[in-house]
This record gives sequence, C-alpha cells and structure tokens, in this order.
Amino acid sequence: MPSARALSIATLAVLAAVSSALTSGCDSRKPSEEPAAGKPAAAAAATASAPEGRRSALPPGDDRFAAAIAANLSRVPDPAIQAPEDGGTAAELDNGAFRDRAIAFVRRVAAGGDKVTCDLALSSKRPFRAVVMGFQEGKQIARGDASDAALCVALKDAARRAVAAAGGAPEALAGARLVVELPDHHESMLESVERPGKGVELVEGLVPVRALDKALLARRIEDGKGYLSRVIDPRHKGVHKYYHAPADRFEHELHTIYTASTALTLLKLHAYKPDERLLRLATEAAGFMIGMQSREARDRTAGGFFYAFDLDRERPERRLVVGTASKSIFTLLELHGVTKDKRYLESAVLAADWLISMQRPDGRVRSALIGQEGGTWKVQGKESTLYTGQVLSALSRTYRATNNKKYLDAAARTADYLLAKIAEKGCFLGDDYRKPNPISSSWAVQSLLDFAKAGGDPRVEQTVFRCADDLVKRQWRRPEDAYRYGRWQRSLSSSGSGWLAEVMSEVYHHCRKKGTEGCDRYKDAVVAAIRLLLQYTYGPESSFVVKNPQAAAGGVFWSVRDRYVRTDSVCHAMNAYLNIIGELGDGPLLTLPERPLAERMALAAEAPSAGAADTGLPEEDGDEAAAGQSGPKGDDADE
Repeated sequence: MPSARALSIATLAVLAAVSSALTSGCDSRKPSEEPAAGKPAAAAAATASAPEGRRSALPPGDDRFAAAIAANLSRVPDPAIQAPEDGGTAAELDNGAFRDRAIAFVRRVAAGGDKVTCDLALSSKRPFRAVVMGFQEGKQIARGDASDAALCVALKDAARRAVAAAGGAPEALAGARLVVELPDHHESMLESVERPGKGVELVEGLVPVRALDKALLARRIEDGKGYLSRVIDPRHKGVHKYYHAPADRFEHELHTIYTASTALTLLKLHAYKPDERLLRLATEAAGFMIGMQSREARDRTAGGFFYAFDLDRERPERRLVVGTASKSIFTLLELHGVTKDKRYLESAVLAADWLISMQRPDGRVRSALIGQEGGTWKVQGKESTLYTGQVLSALSRTYRATNNKKYLDAAARTADYLLAKIAEKGCFLGDDYRKPNPISSSWAVQSLLDFAKAGGDPRVEQTVFRCADDLVKRQWRRPEDAYRYGRWQRSLSSSGSGWLAEVMSEVYHHCRKKGTEGCDRYKDAVVAAIRLLLQYTYGPESSFVVKNPQAAAGGVFWSVRDRYVRTDSVCHAMNAYLNIIGELGDGPLLTLPERPLAERMALAAEAPSAGAADTGLPEEDGDEAAAGQSGPKGDDADE
C-alpha cells in the first residue's frame, strides 16, 4: 500500500482511470457509488468507492503505457545534455524559477533534437526519481518514469518515455498539459495555461491558493454564477446533483433539494448585484420545486417534496425526505420575500405542516417516507442530526414569516431535544448514521441560531456561540500546510467545508448584530475556509483533468480523489463568499508562504520522511472519508 505522500498526481491519475471505467454508463449514480449487488462489477466498484478500499487496491505501479513505451522508445531522440553558458547554479533558483525551468526543459526534450540545455544543477544525497505525464481533454495520454543521480538526466529520461507512451512522434505531447513530479523530493508541478511553458505548483493534486484577496474572491463569485446557470435543466428547470467534469456529463436526474439550494444562491447573487435574469432563473427553479410537491392529503404526504425526478422515466422518485422539504422552505420563503407572490408562502407553509407530522413527541425527526409497491409509504426513522437541524431551521423560519405560534412551538420541541443532546454529549455531535463530525455539529449551530432569532432565548444564543467556538478550535490553521489550511478535521469534502464556512458567516453576522466582542474569530474562520475552497474550484490552471474546461469553470469539485462537482459544493461556497465579501478590505486577506526551494530540497535529501508529516495527506483522511457526510440516501451536507 502506498504511503500518504504517494497519493500524488501519478497515483490520482490511476484512480481517475479506474473511477472513469467504473462510472461509465452509470449516469444516475454518484460517481463513486457501486452498482447494484449481484452485477458483475459490484465487488470491484465497492472496493473503489471507499477511500480505504481504493488505497489498498492501488497497483504498485502504473503499467498502462508499458507496451507503448517498449514499442516506441527507440524512435524517440536521446539528446545530449549541455550546461548553460552562465552556469545556472542552484543557489539562484527560487520555487517559481525551478518549476519554470523544469517544465521548459521537459518541453525541449519532448520536442526532439540532438542537444538540450539544462539549467537545473541540483544535488541530492538520494537519486532523483522523475515522473512526466501528459493530459489532454481531461485524459492522461502519457507517463514516463526514470531515476538518476543527476536531475537533468532523470527528467530527460522520463520525458522521453512519456513521448514514447504517447506514440513516439515529436508532436505527441504538443497539445498536452504536462505534469512533472519528483515524488521522493516532495515536488509536483503543472504546466501553466496562463503562462505556456512555465510551471505551476501542485500540492497533493491541487493548485494551491497561497494569496487571497477580495479581487480574487469577486472573480470566483462571477465564475460560480456562470456555473450555477449551467446546471439548470433547460426544459424542466430543475437542477442536477452531479456534474461529472472529467467526462463532461450530468447524471440523468434532477434533484429538488439542489434546485432549492441553487435558487437560493441565485437570489443571494441577485441581492449582491441586481440582475433580473438571476431572479427569473430562481423563479423558474421554484416552479420545478412546487411541481415536485405532493398535494395528496389522503396518504398524509401533502407538503412533502419528492426527492428526485428521473429524466429517463419522466417521473419523480417516490421518496419524501425532510431535508428536501426543509431546504425548499428556505428558498420559498426567501423568494416570497423578494416577489411577494403568495404561491411561495403557501407552498412553504404546506411543507412546514408536513414537517410537523414527521416530528416525534420528544422533538426528534423521522427522516423520510419511502414509497412501497402498492402505493403504501414506509417511514425511515433513524435519527440524523442534519435532518433534525434542518427541520428546526425550517420551522423557525416559517414562524418568522407567518407569526403562527404552532411553528414556534414545534420548533421548540426539536430545539429542546438538541439542547439536551448537547448538554449530555457536548457540541461535537454524531447520529445514527455517523460518528461525531463537524457537519452534524454545524447544523446544530445553524438551527439553534435560527431558533434564537425566532424565539429570542438568550440561553440558546449562548449555546450557539459556545458550539461555534468549539468548531473554530477544530479548524486546521497551520500556515505551512497549504493542502489542509482552513479545513475542519473529519470534514474531507468541499461540500462540508463550504457549509461550515456558510454557517460561520451566519454566526459572524449575528455576533456583529448583537454587539458581542471577538466576532472576528468567526470571520477569520470563513476567510481560511474560502482559501481552501478556491483550491477545489475549477479554473484555467486546475482544469487539466476535465474534458471541457469552459463547462467546468466555477465548479467546486468534491475532493482530491473525486473530481466531480456536486451542486451543493458550489452553493455553500458561494453563500459563504456572498455573506462575507462586504466585510472584507481591499488588501491581502491571507498569505501562506512556500518554504524556500533550497530548504525543501535539502530536507528531502537528508530526511526522506521530512515532508510527509506536515504536508502530505494525513493518516486520518481514511477515517474522515469513512465518517464522511453521507448517511441515508438524500442525507448529506446539503440534504
């Protein structure tokens, strides 16, 4: 099994190939979800879908190109290496110059010729292992490996093998993006789109954001606005949950809750910069949502929202999830506030009444109703803290919109249940589906905040700030670790990070409104999370693994290993951006300096494990992914 540090682009490329093969033709499933039991691919897919399984199943090497290399290497020119006239000493190199020279050198080798100049005179106590890869339209088309005591020789030999893997012709890699890695020296770089022939830093497969300012955030808001406009189905006006960016396709379902989340973010964008097109898109999306709401009073489902619409069968899935109803209420109430159209308030009230019917006497919440053959409904009764929080928020907001005390009374039952749970177990919460994790905990914070706004109970407000502080302390804030800085422990996905940032921005604003001291600790947590989220956002430099960079632009991909975009990842990130951008100054917000090249290389040469402990994938990632944000179907960071 490879070490944590070995999960670099080379390894991730193998994972991507396996994942692509497993998900081909399975548009309706989550990209890593296994086929139904009993099908031939079930065992293999099940192994690949779990992070631990994927680690243990990794091949010892990538031999996909072995045959092509053997057949073509003799036809690839083997140029003589010559030193530059000025000597080009290593002491003159900084990180950026080193990457620029390495990419340029590999390009020169790939172009063919009898001689090639190399100005990378670095020395090391261990041989340099070089990996050169080529990516074109999201697919890896080449890979070459080589080792040598001289860095220039290792890079040259790896580049020649990459050319051979791509067919052997001098132009084989002409249209490809290059990735160059020195795995044993903790160095990875990508050929820049914005500066052709130059290098961009990679950290565990991500293009790190080392400097954040308001201008960069404003650009990403515009990119996200474009992305959300593209995920709306042009015919039905509902929204896809998944965009499979490497393959440039959506799954064949539209999801009510993601439609609600998208419409809510579009309304936030409209408030940020008024745009009638955004308001029109939001109202059209609300039309899809209302069309997915049950009106059947005889079976007591009236008010619930069907979870998904199957585009192949042209019908809704018979599953009514309380999270879907709750998030739909958020959007419908907001849209009513903007348009004053009574249809939205009526739909929200009907949904709130259904949520009350899903409450238990002690305030806990039944998760869903699932349609059975014959037309009956089965109750899914396990407790989900996410659902409990979402229902509490929805009922609290409905009370504020209607001033009908029955919604406040119903909310109070669930609030009392959550408060008792926190008193017993502390702020870090789990449920019947998950170990304690920050997503569940943050939903307790958000929902109690909504209840405090509705009821004005100071003890609830105190719990909100106490549990928000608990989450702030759990955020990863080591500036030398660009891979994880801003992330929360046990929250591996971009959706989770975005949601936590959104919650912290809401807590910050409430703190400011109350005139409480120390509110900037919440804003600082949001800024740190935003920097992390921008690393997971498709842009010109980070789109080398996608087929259609223009379609993916602004999408926030799920994780380092899973490069699909889930709509709630974009919505939560955008909500956090929009909630906080007005509070930010125009100067630098956050800077994470990179260690000097000489220091990094010297550490790597003398202590092979030096970089692994503080910059590699943490050992806990496997546990985090296992705990994850996924519970029952439809129960995740947004549902």
